Amino acid sequence: MRQFIAAVLISSVSMTAPVYAVGDLVGGDINFKGTVVAQGCSIIPSSKNIAVDFKEISTDILYREGRSSPQPFVIELQNCSTKVFNSITVTFSGAKNMNLPGRLAITPLSTGSASGIGISFEENDGTAILLDEPSQVVTITDNKMKLNFKAFVEGEPEALSQRELQTGAFRATANYTLNYQ
Repeated sequence: MRQFIAAVLISSVSMTAPVYAVGDLVGGDINFKGTVVAQGCSIIPSSKNIAVDFKEISTDILYREGRSSPQPFVIELQNCSTKVFNSITVTFSGAKNMNLPGRLAITPLSTGSASGIGISFEENDGTAILLDEPSQVVTITDNKMKLNFKAFVEGEPEALSQRELQTGAFRATANYTLNYQ
């Protein structure tokens, strides 16, 4: 009988022994990322997505002038400082028009729509800016700056000479890069 009591006593003690949780809890990872940059200016939010509307362009004007009237647009900068850089240029890039070297290609908005044209860029003074080529150098002078440019629709030489411009809606997207010196 003594053995039985001892066995019962031992098993009841082990059943009432406290249960301890493991001290280490499973957690997760924290990933950090960022980029340290030296910028002469930052872009004002409204200049991150600029819209230029050419409205309606007459084929008569394109045949006669070879291009539309230029439409101005502005890239606005803020927090400019000459402590890092002294000047800036802008480079425009995008899909190239194969019939107008250095010009932006358009995308017709429907089948059989606009063709025979591209989009060109120029400085505020009328100097041409080709895709993937920097604009004129501008000295960083103020905390806030406005970089003024113009864009226009230009007829492709063969489409103009053969009078093969197609009418219709189009769109195009260009990117710009600020280059500091």
